[in-house]
Amino acid sequence: MGKVKKLVAAAMVSVMSLSVVGCNMIEQTAESKAKTVLAKVGDTNITLGDVDSELKADIDNLKQTYGQDYESSIPDSLKEQLKTVRTQVLNQLVNEQIMSQKAKALNLIPSDEELESKISEKTEELKGVYGGEEAFKSALEYYGYTDETFKEFMKTQVISEIVTEYMTKDVTISDEEVEKYYNTNIANYTTKPSATANHILFKSNNEDKEAADAEALAQANEAKAKIDSGEVTFDALFEKYSGNKAAGVYPISESLGTVEYDKSGYDTDFLAGLEKLGEGEISAPVKSSFGYHIIKATNVVKESTVKSFDEVKDSIKEKLLTEKKKEVYNTKLEEWKKELKVKTYEDKLS
Repeated sequence: MGKVKKLVAAAMVSVMSLSVVGCNMIEQTAESKAKTVLAKVGDTNITLGDVDSELKADIDNLKQTYGQDYESSIPDSLKEQLKTVRTQVLNQLVNEQIMSQKAKALNLIPSDEELESKISEKTEELKGVYGGEEAFKSALEYYGYTDETFKEFMKTQVISEIVTEYMTKDVTISDEEVEKYYNTNIANYTTKPSATANHILFKSNNEDKEAADAEALAQANEAKAKIDSGEVTFDALFEKYSGNKAAGVYPISESLGTVEYDKSGYDTDFLAGLEKLGEGEISAPVKSSFGYHIIKATNVVKESTVKSFDEVKDSIKEKLLTEKKKEVYNTKLEEWKKELKVKTYEDKLS
């Protein structure tokens, strides 16, 4: 009996030893993998560890669900999602590193006092977005930020903004460009004859088509008579049937939003019925290929209207300025990537 106990004890020690070695192997593998270089910007390396530190909350969730060796356990679909997110973060870190290096080269880094002021200003804005000091602190904790690492993150953002402003400082949009865009895209500033359409659709599931049409029409006529007599309002019926579409039963009610009278993809009989209605009017039953509709029209526009150039020129100029700045930014960034000999190794994310 004593010999058996010793054998069992020895076996347990062996199992425990293997477990410890296995854990160490996982830890060593994880540590080694974290040092994998995913990009080089000048003399600076960006590693998998750098990327994953930006995804701390997500990585922690994966570890809690799938264990420390989560990458060998998660389903393929999740692996693809993780790779996509890591790639996005990698590109972000590369761009930030480019901005940081160019800020130094171009002497664009502000004084410590200016940095502190801008960081404080942006931090206060974020606190407002999150709904106050406590919620903001909880968010920082969730995403794995300490006061020090958050301050460093904000410093990077401030410097990136300063460099972006430098890159795009000479971008302008002329009045001629704005007017040309307006004339070329006049349809975008034209409101065509239309109405906001809410409707109730009556349809029967009777296999006999004639009988089905007759049943649906009878239901629609009955509902319209109740509306006309004041026994019930259209809005009350609309609300009553609002959940029927999800349940797959009729009648159903739907808000179709703004519908132009010549809108493609709509039943022409339905559009004709809608076009006859004035503001707030409710139709008699309208037959379409779907069944019978009772339609209510609001926000009725009977004639096309075009916004004047003066009404929209400021918004057009802002739109074109934003687009041109983005184009200049992307072009300059590519130039700087070549200058700094940027290399990325996204294949190492697989």
